[in-house]
Amino acid sequence: MIREDSPEGTLARLETACQEIFRALERGIQTADHIHDERGWKPKGDIHFYRHMTRREAMEELKQLNPELDDDDDLGLPMSGLIFHLEHDIVRTWHTQDIKIPKPTTRAKLNFVHQIPERQIPVVGDDELSLDFEEIKARQVKKNHVIIHWTAEGSTIVRFDLVRPVGVHGGQVTVDWRTPLLGRYTQVEDLQYRRRDTQTALGEEESQ
Repeated sequence: MIREDSPEGTLARLETACQEIFRALERGIQTADHIHDERGWKPKGDIHFYRHMTRREAMEELKQLNPELDDDDDLGLPMSGLIFHLEHDIVRTWHTQDIKIPKPTTRAKLNFVHQIPERQIPVVGDDELSLDFEEIKARQVKKNHVIIHWTAEGSTIVRFDLVRPVGVHGGQVTVDWRTPLLGRYTQVEDLQYRRRDTQTALGEEESQ
């Protein structure tokens, strides 16, 4: 069976990993808050250090996923730079304040966001050889690339979406699909961001 890259298929593989990443980010924020409270520092005064401490603690919590640092982080703050190489998927965590993911400028990230849209990869059984099965497999050699696009306001995570990118258009990452996961892992109502997301989702570039 061809790997399933639909929202449902991808989430079925990554549900546990996504939840672990969410909890690790929460723990990282708590650690960053503790350090700043202990020193009497204001996070807004050194937001880069605050995000770095969040990432550092999250890495400790996620050792079972073998996280890698992405120090060549051109999307903003260092917190964006966590990469997870899983069996069928590569997951990057990118933190932005906006619903739209900005165009990356490094070659590695540009390569990462370019892949075949899920709807263009037929899902067939091994016995359906009349559908050029070998050609289909050849088109799906590399792992499925997904982004955990998250946003924090202060100490609260207010967006946590699983996004499958398929390129760049108009200075933004083009998305194949976007699945909000915040409601699965927290009871915090995200009315402000979810309302904004609903209003602007039609403006986000999606492959047809």
